[in-house]
Amino acid sequence: MKTKAFGVALVTLFTGILLFKACRDDISSVTDDVLESSEIGITGGSIMAEDPHTGIYITVNFPEGALLEPTLITLVIHGAEQPGVLDKNHIKGISILPEGLYLQEEGQLDVYNPPVDVTEEMILYQVINSQFIIPLGSQVQHESEGWVEGKFYITGKFSLGTPAAAEVTDQSNKLASYDPASPLAHAGENNNIIHALKAGKTDTNDECLRWQKVLTKVGASLTWAQQHQLLGNASSANMEIGNARRALQEAIDEYLSKPSPENKCGNYIKAAAKYLESAMLLGIDVDNSSLNQRFEQLIDECSFVFNIETREWIDHPWEEHDDGSTTMEKMNCYAIINCHIPWNNFLVTGNMEVRGEGNMSLHYENHWIGGDENTHEETNTSWRVTEIEGGVSMHYDEFGIADPVADITIYWEGEAETRLWGKRHGNPPYDQTNTADRSFIDYKTFPVENGYSEKFGNSKVGSSLTVYVLKKPGDESGDPNSCF
Repeated sequence: MKTKAFGVALVTLFTGILLFKACRDDISSVTDDVLESSEIGITGGSIMAEDPHTGIYITVNFPEGALLEPTLITLVIHGAEQPGVLDKNHIKGISILPEGLYLQEEGQLDVYNPPVDVTEEMILYQVINSQFIIPLGSQVQHESEGWVEGKFYITGKFSLGTPAAAEVTDQSNKLASYDPASPLAHAGENNNIIHALKAGKTDTNDECLRWQKVLTKVGASLTWAQQHQLLGNASSANMEIGNARRALQEAIDEYLSKPSPENKCGNYIKAAAKYLESAMLLGIDVDNSSLNQRFEQLIDECSFVFNIETREWIDHPWEEHDDGSTTMEKMNCYAIINCHIPWNNFLVTGNMEVRGEGNMSLHYENHWIGGDENTHEETNTSWRVTEIEGGVSMHYDEFGIADPVADITIYWEGEAETRLWGKRHGNPPYDQTNTADRSFIDYKTFPVENGYSEKFGNSKVGSSLTVYVLKKPGDESGDPNSCF
């Protein structure tokens, strides 16, 4: 009986030791991960991390406009081996969190000082699942300096490895059959990463053809073409270039077949611009294409639009003077000027010339009463803008921040109807109405900033100007998750 009890105790003790060791190893793997976090917004930024055990140094760069709102980005250099696909991996793994975050401009991943010499056969790649990888686009292997760079549009899990010839063929074939409208299915979650760091916009189960997915496939196809070329397989390299063109053309065709959204000036026009850019890089003639025509139309529709609201006033109520006479004078002038910068012209010339139209109404009255005599004037004028000259220029402050400032000349024409009536110097009463064409030139200088306002004078006599920015090219508000 004692022997049996001792045996049970020994098994229990041994099991406890194994559990303790497993827990210790799990904690160790957590602490071996190197994590660096930073909040990055629309102005861009970078994150850097170094693994003190291996000497690997990682940087992730987000250019201006890659993220449309402040986002907590976390870079992880994994201390424990992550699931990989290639037989020959050189690092344990990298994560850029939150996973599945779509960038509006390409991010860049740089890996410095890997544990082996850098060669041109190496690739940075994104781990999609246990059987499939997508290499990063625009890869450069800096062999003499010992680092590798690549571009990406979607955050996630990454690694660095050297594919064998058979893996190049196998993975490029899988990429060719991959449908960018399908979700990127990652294999499981890493329990060593704090769940809070994963919060953000992620690509989970949605089936949506986003331009970032398409350009990820295009860039990966070109990377595989480069790998085939290094292996001396020119025909396969050419086939991969053809795959890139075909994937892009299919996406463009689907884009053009969809009805345009209510907000055309967000992700919709961004997708057209990115598809055009990629088509030109691939040597596809787009000058007379349907995509180019759609883009040019969108550019004009989505030009920089802002309004100027101006007011002028005089408010002198009835007032009795020392001579016994009374007077009153009032004026109310209101104008709204709709301005825009034709973006087609800007792209060709680089000039931000302002064009537009506008209307203004003016009511003026002046009254004098002195005993039996009196004079009265009342004028109503309707004005319209005939031409706007000038443009918007960028003014830089001491910190290098650019502020757009408009300096414009406005040409007005109008028709005034004036009524004069009264009685003077013993003459019979009079009452006359006449109309006259009028014109004048106005000069305005102001910051093109939504809500900017300036006011002069007081409640009796004064003027004001307010600016409303209605639309900017590439404004993504309203449709961040649209399927384009």
